[in-house]
Amino acid sequence: MSKTTIFLDESGKPEIYSSKGINLVEAGSATKYLILAAVRTKDQLSLLQEVADFKSSLLKDPDLSFMFSSAYTLDSFHAQKDHLEIKNKFYMFINLLDIKIDVIVVEKLKCYPSLKENPHSMYSVMAGLLLNKITHKSAEVEIIFSRQDSKLRVRKELQSEVDRIRLEFLDKHPKLNQNVQLTYKHNPHYTHVGLQVADYIAYAVFQVYEHGKMDYYDIIKNKVGNIRDVCNKKYFTRSNPLRLSN
Repeated sequence: MSKTTIFLDESGKPEIYSSKGINLVEAGSATKYLILAAVRTKDQLSLLQEVADFKSSLLKDPDLSFMFSSAYTLDSFHAQKDHLEIKNKFYMFINLLDIKIDVIVVEKLKCYPSLKENPHSMYSVMAGLLLNKITHKSAEVEIIFSRQDSKLRVRKELQSEVDRIRLEFLDKHPKLNQNVQLTYKHNPHYTHVGLQVADYIAYAVFQVYEHGKMDYYDIIKNKVGNIRDVCNKKYFTRSNPLRLSN
């Protein structure tokens, strides 16, 4: 029951409506899905060192030198921006890391109206549902969100919603650890390699749901512990992996 650090990042956005009330999803200008990925580690310093060493090996690889320039220096890993060769290598590298991975999938138009009309609430509730079953497994847990909301009020609302859902879950399961020392941080994506790993995981699952592309997920599917498709009440594990037919 030592300290666990949980990194949380997303792919897709929670927004559905424009300021004028236009349904952006139906108009094709917003994503259909929001994917949240949580990456857990009991040794974030080792994770930091492993990813730093791997990045260094890529930068020194003569076969990859053609892609690095002042415009692309690989300061941090970012699935949407990285070159194909980098993406494939990083996904394969993720399989070697001592981490646990959980994912929640949100089909936005199937959410309750109150969540569809408030993207902050949608994100907060789904983050809470993703985290509630994993935060009790250590005596001390630090949750690091990649969302950099500038407003303190928005950050506090996110933390409060995660806490509310977590405590409701613990009330229903009194035998679980009730005395978790929980802390929250909100950091830019580039500041933590754990956030970069979570970004890659969320992106891989997003590609399956949003675009029907299995390439990246197929590389890391045996590393992903759980995927909860919350609106469609589906649940995928290593023994029951996500497939396009699902």
